[in-house]
Amino acid sequence: MATPLIGILGAYGAVGAVAARRLAAEGRFRLRLGGRDPEPARRLAAELGPPARSQEVDARDGQSLAAFAAGCRVVLNCAGPAYVLLDRVRRAAFAAGADYVDVMDAGADPAPAGPRTAVLSAGLVPGLSGLLPGLLADGVDRPLRFSGGYAGLGALTHTGAVDYLLSLDRGFGVPMALWRGGVVPRALRTDDDVRVPGLPRPVTAVPFLTAEVAERARALGLEEARWYNAFDGGFLHDALNRLHLDDGRDLDARAAELVRAGALDAAGRTPYHALWGSLDGVGRDGTAVRRTALVRGADGSELTAEVGAFAVVEVSDRRVPTGVHRAAEVLSPRRVLDRLRAVPGIVVTEQRGDAAPGADLAYETEEEGAL
Repeated sequence: MATPLIGILGAYGAVGAVAARRLAAEGRFRLRLGGRDPEPARRLAAELGPPARSQEVDARDGQSLAAFAAGCRVVLNCAGPAYVLLDRVRRAAFAAGADYVDVMDAGADPAPAGPRTAVLSAGLVPGLSGLLPGLLADGVDRPLRFSGGYAGLGALTHTGAVDYLLSLDRGFGVPMALWRGGVVPRALRTDDDVRVPGLPRPVTAVPFLTAEVAERARALGLEEARWYNAFDGGFLHDALNRLHLDDGRDLDARAAELVRAGALDAAGRTPYHALWGSLDGVGRDGTAVRRTALVRGADGSELTAEVGAFAVVEVSDRRVPTGVHRAAEVLSPRRVLDRLRAVPGIVVTEQRGDAAPGADLAYETEEEGAL
């Protein structure tokens, strides 16, 4: 049987390069490294050796995408902005007979899969964020309440900033909402001084119930779920508050402001990206239990790439059924965390035990409004 060929679009970017190195280290794939600029793709191919070849590709051009996807077992999309590309790369992969993995998900109507498989949202947020509730609920007889969040301190890419701004109007989540049998808007407020074990300083925690977490809450039968975006520093948070308003500037100018604000928050500090979660429920013996988990690394792009590369391996090994899926629906949370635990520089901690009073983001935050 021929060695499977994996096409990586955006291969020399912050996410794609890490994913390419991880898949090359598997020792059982050929890699096609693609992007609009052929020179960095060639350099990366030379670094990775004979299994890797570079190919120029423009994700905005259908013929170019078709040529790139031809012959691939799986196409991994690390290019963006996702809310500009929508599902055009997925459609090209399917047309070429390839399966598909995307580290993002623009929320577009899914392309018909036929006999093919796609795993979307196979990154950090969304992706790993949606896997946390399932990880913590595993083995709990009756999971009840989940609370989690994301905090990042470090360089923000221009593409990432564009995607974030576009997501605000595309149904990615609901500010200040929680899940309680359905989405309850305006139920929570921002907390300016939240201490999360494993983070170096108090953070500003802004409730933002993502569609991913709401879907997981529904699937797991949770009574309540909350999600927070947390900010370590005031510049990025202030910039986002300003940019919610239409000030007449184009998208690139607003994204550039976010990039500058993120750099100001990170100046002179050690970068990190962290996801955490806690779940309360009832154990098999009828006792109350609480489980917590924290995943932390220095580079959000690395965490995203590791989840994306893991999804490629799972799809290539046919552990994912045909059809279009979100990562949190079909990837094993335990297998993903075990993989992350093996990566130098990534810390994964878990605690399991009886429920006990203590600092918990979900229950420190005062609710507002009629519930």
